[in-house]
Amino acid sequence: MSLISGSLIDRYSAGPSKERSRQVKSMHEAIRKALDESSFSYETFLQGSYRNDTAIADINDVDIVALRKYSSAPQSHDDWFWDFNQIVNTLRDSWRISGTVRRGDKCVTVSSTVKADVVPSLNSGDWEKDPTVMYSIRDRSERKNYPRRHYRNGVKKQEATDQAYKATVRLFKRWIRQYSSLFAPSFYIESVVHSVSSVWFDSYLPRSFRDVSRRISEYPTSKVIYTVAGDKDILVPSEWPASDFVKFQEKLRSDATLVTSAMGATTVSEADRLWKLAFGD
Repeated sequence: MSLISGSLIDRYSAGPSKERSRQVKSMHEAIRKALDESSFSYETFLQGSYRNDTAIADINDVDIVALRKYSSAPQSHDDWFWDFNQIVNTLRDSWRISGTVRRGDKCVTVSSTVKADVVPSLNSGDWEKDPTVMYSIRDRSERKNYPRRHYRNGVKKQEATDQAYKATVRLFKRWIRQYSSLFAPSFYIESVVHSVSSVWFDSYLPRSFRDVSRRISEYPTSKVIYTVAGDKDILVPSEWPASDFVKFQEKLRSDATLVTSAMGATTVSEADRLWKLAFGD
């Protein structure tokens, strides 16, 4: 243990508040019921950081998969465009939905107390199994998605790390916010933290952050880093280019040193100052 104040550790590792969680649940229920009242059979479920319990405290949007149970990919661009518009019209016409509804490139966005990105999706043979298939209107391309496998693998990692994995991911997501110029999307952050061996995670979160940071900082750019779902390598030019990953490592290495110093500080004030400095406060 160290002299870093527990309240500061909790501040940076916290997930959404009970009130925010209530708002997300209410939004999801409204969208689910509105789509259930349409003429098509949808399965709706949360995906992304909120679903995986890796969202930081001030999360302001959620991802909801709207899976057409009995429609399989591939299908034409015109059919996908129709699917998007069907969801837009259903949500706009429903008394259950407040706020604005608009069609985007890969999702339908509902903006209310919480912003929800509703992702039109088809199955790839069995609607109860991953992958689902989503679509980019701009690129006219389908892409496989593995939200349920991602969730299951996150649960396994949480168990393997004595419940330290998800809070450690939240620390990393809170840390990266201070570097807006870095290209390090939340999905990649979660994947690279997941890639670290479970033995380096610790229930004392400053130590967990430090040790996981050290392992990531040592990765060569030839390292294969799989998504949490395990479906692809993200450390490739078309995903997370090596030059961007190296910049990420440099910042991480520097701030992990600050965390080490905070853990070794001999006064609470100095420990807290260094811990806050590492997180950009």
